[in-house]
Amino acid sequence: MLNDTLKQIINNINISNAYYEFDEFDVFMLDIAKNSRNIFIFKDNQIFEYKDENLILFSNAEFIAILKEILQNEKEKNNTINLSIEKREELILENKKVKNFLTKYFILKVKLGKSSKIVSSVLEACKICHSKQHFIKKNLKTIILNLAILERSIKDNIARLEGIYTYINTARSEKINKNIYFLSIISAIFLPLNLIVGFFGMNTKNLFLSENEYGTYYVLATILVIFFILFLWYQFKDKKELDLDEFSVKKKKK
Repeated sequence: MLNDTLKQIINNINISNAYYEFDEFDVFMLDIAKNSRNIFIFKDNQIFEYKDENLILFSNAEFIAILKEILQNEKEKNNTINLSIEKREELILENKKVKNFLTKYFILKVKLGKSSKIVSSVLEACKICHSKQHFIKKNLKTIILNLAILERSIKDNIARLEGIYTYINTARSEKINKNIYFLSIISAIFLPLNLIVGFFGMNTKNLFLSENEYGTYYVLATILVIFFILFLWYQFKDKKELDLDEFSVKKKKK
């Protein structure tokens, strides 16, 4: 049976996936699965598992096997998320619509956040254990290396997911801006036409061109000229906008 001091220390530990140093022993705590906590005691170059208030001798291989299982589970989660991100990247490259992305983005972000927290905390605990427990140093080296690789992969997936989110939001904003710009152009075209029609539609005497045989044609010609001038201005404005793809092609040809 554990003495009362050791029981009290273990019961007061709240942070999971961490390595704690004490005078007579060290504690390595793993809290991965729901309603399950693995507590390992390191003392005199031996590993014990704290279970049901008892110390059970644990071999190095069994301890490493638990860490490998955690590593494998997190790898599988990350690989599944990676495939989901790749699928959406391919849809974007093919100019296809990504449906319900905001909901999927939130779910993937939460999963990656949880996985990142687990991997980072276990990695940090393993590093401390590696520096303190020399008898298991060799076995922990591979685990630490793989955890570090997995941590970078998770961060990379988070960055890629954020990139897709930014791109989709930018594309939506650009589409809205184009629609607003188009409506503004239409308004700019029809505003002077409405003024002309309104002016010549007044029921007053001595109206300009009212008695001219070709008055209607003059007004129509004026409207067409205004429309043509605005059209040329719109076309000229579009040509002044820089197309990066065309610019890069021209630069290569030179």
